[in-house]
Amino acid sequence: MDAKDLTTKDARQNQKHFINVKLVDLIEYRQSRKWYVSIAVVGMFAFILGLMIFFMGQGKDVTEGWKEILLLMLGGFVGSFAKVIDFWFNNQENDNKLLEHADD
Repeated sequence: MDAKDLTTKDARQNQKHFINVKLVDLIEYRQSRKWYVSIAVVGMFAFILGLMIFFMGQGKDVTEGWKEILLLMLGGFVGSFAKVIDFWFNNQENDNKLLEHADD
């Protein structure tokens, strides 16, 4: 075996390792951002729901216009909350694709 072949093989192996390290860094970065978004969506959903329960417990009457806005916001956050749950328990396709490419 030629020394040039060994050098080329080592360089190729180092390049593959570098790419794999970058892919793992990308997965870790995306995972941390997913946590922030998930916490924000769940927090806003809980906040809106908590305020509604608090005001109902206090016996405060909400005007018709505000009631519609609150219900619309709650409905929007229910959809977002469902997406967050779906993501964490069903959808890991992008990370799996990155890991498949790392194996190449």
